[in-house]
Amino acid sequence: MTRLSIGAKWTLRYTGAMLVAVSLLAAYTYVRIEQRLLQDARFLVDLQLKQLAETLAVVPLADPELAVYVERNTTAAGPDLKLGLQVFDAAGQLRLARGTLADNPVGLPEKLPKDPEERVARHVDFPGEKYPYLVLTRSLPDGGAVQGAVYLRRFIRNARGVRDIFLWALPLAGALTLALGSWLVRGSLRPIAGINRAAQRISGTHLGERIPTTGSGDELDQLANTLNDMMERIRRSVERMQRFSANAAHEMRTPLNALRSRLEVTLEHARSADEYRKILGETAEQVVSLSDSINAMLRLAQSEAGLPPEHRVAVRVAPLLAEVAEFFGPLAEEQGLALERGRFDEATVSGEPAWLHQAVANLVDNAIRYTPEGGRIELTVLRDDEAGTVAISVADTGPGIEPAELERIFEPFHRVRGEAAAGPGAGIGLALAREIARAHGGDVSVESAPGRGSRFSVRLPLA
Repeated sequence: MTRLSIGAKWTLRYTGAMLVAVSLLAAYTYVRIEQRLLQDARFLVDLQLKQLAETLAVVPLADPELAVYVERNTTAAGPDLKLGLQVFDAAGQLRLARGTLADNPVGLPEKLPKDPEERVARHVDFPGEKYPYLVLTRSLPDGGAVQGAVYLRRFIRNARGVRDIFLWALPLAGALTLALGSWLVRGSLRPIAGINRAAQRISGTHLGERIPTTGSGDELDQLANTLNDMMERIRRSVERMQRFSANAAHEMRTPLNALRSRLEVTLEHARSADEYRKILGETAEQVVSLSDSINAMLRLAQSEAGLPPEHRVAVRVAPLLAEVAEFFGPLAEEQGLALERGRFDEATVSGEPAWLHQAVANLVDNAIRYTPEGGRIELTVLRDDEAGTVAISVADTGPGIEPAELERIFEPFHRVRGEAAAGPGAGIGLALAREIARAHGGDVSVESAPGRGSRFSVRLPLA
């Protein structure tokens, strides 16, 4: 089956809604007009009864002039209305009948109204007539009653004429609504066609393409802006991935080439067992270092993907930092550094303990690596209840960082001080620490100046 387009669906729904609304309005109008016309018929009969009652108040029932008066009134109403009038005495006997009620007498209702101002209305069918008659009965002060009838054909036909006009106009209104709805829907959906064409032009090599907006600020403009923001995030992610891949390939190529050269040189000449053992040991150390770098890259990629909610648990920050300090204490002492614990506030965050341990360990390892002998490293945990955060700080007395390098130090594989001072490493530690913090809803910041040391702070939201 052929699927309808959104434009066709909207047009049909719009047309259907309009037809339902017009039909309901037509039905309501027809009912109201019919009621109004029937009220006119009632008013006509009631006026005749009122005039007859007033005449009976001054003209005796036996007076011949009364019959002439009633005959004149029924005739004046015209043959289409077929007006009929009756007069009953106090005993309920018919004393006078003219017009339609002379040929088709109608008896009084079982219960007459006591108040002369009240009326009893009935619809009565006469033999040979297609439409009913409206019969109104009014009591007289002396106990008698007057009764009038009028043929409803004219009134019913007038109401049905209005109905027929609506029935004939409904298809025309449907066709006009369909055409107008189609035109309006095409105009409304025109931006979607532009969005579709722009989306088709977007590819892995054309991520800079943007979906055009009309500037109206409507829902379609909001959708286009959302898609543009999404494409910008994808573009940045792809560029970051490309840089990461290029840097990773560059970082891995150098140690791999070195390993291959060492092995080739080793195999060129015969060597003793001790020499082979020494070369293999050095090679194993390089392989371990290369493996550590690859594992760090994998952890960085995992952290950039975010932390799944099911891996979050409550983590106490102070014990975690104390564990890191205890682990790095001997290494700092070996290099002639003082690893000190400052203020440790009690705080709990929601996250992955191993990831948080890795982030803090990277900062401490970075501080130990760059701080010269005789320096000092201080670890602190500061809780800020007003902001709802906790800050884990690692401060050192190292050489500091140039202002131009403060933001670049968090880029993967970027190293600002030279490998001789920094020692082994791939330049991923700070980037990994920041991505782990961001995966936990926080971030890593740095305060540093040349010759004044550095302070790295991991700020995380409290659980």
